[in-house]
Amino acid sequence: MSTTPFNVRLPDWALGYINERAVATGTTKTDVLLEALQALKVQDREALMRKGYAEMREIDKLIAEESL
Repeated sequence: MSTTPFNVRLPDWALGYINERAVATGTTKTDVLLEALQALKVQDREALMRKGYAEMREIDKLIAEESL
């Protein structure tokens, strides 16, 4: 995997947590951020799927009503 340096400003609490998590898990700060981004990506995908299923439910309901 190629990487690109990236600077970001974080509040003290966030940087503190990243450092604590890296030490606790024996990983790097980069790994901690990648783990968090992956979790956010999964949450976004799940939310999108929930929205899609809700929309499909409405469409299915309309189709069922029209066929009556």
